[in-house]
Amino acid sequence: MAQMIFVPMTRDEARALRAGTATGRYPGCSATPGLAASLEADTVLEEVEYAALSNASVLALVLKSHVPRLVVAAEVPEEHVRDLSLPNGEVEVSGLVWAQVRALFADEPGALQAVSLASEVVTGESLVTALAAPEVAAVLDNHDLLWFAPEELDQLSY
Repeated sequence: MAQMIFVPMTRDEARALRAGTATGRYPGCSATPGLAASLEADTVLEEVEYAALSNASVLALVLKSHVPRLVVAAEVPEEHVRDLSLPNGEVEVSGLVWAQVRALFADEPGALQAVSLASEVVTGESLVTALAAPEVAAVLDNHDLLWFAPEELDQLSY
């Protein structure tokens, strides 16, 4: 059975994944039982996945300092996903390949200043700490990620 995961990457990391030269494990977020439990009881899977995408966008601020957010959405076999048992849906993914990528989510150019400021504040922090930062809240409230097809990776403008 496949699981949708959301992995923050830089454009260069996404290109390496597409080229088949990327290896290793990736931190990301998914609709884990812990994340679902942290939401309202009647929350449907699509809403839990949206929360995982949002959390992955914050994880991008923590891990990818001073670059626009890029989150790769991929459908991977469950055995390649290790649930870190944290309430924000954090996972570790192994064996990720470009063929599993279903969508890209990226910042619009107008978000770059707010994203840079937020990443300056939260780089190296935990996801929990980053989610509490006012600068991150400003990014989440004012700058949605835009959806792109995987084949549009080279057209991302920033």
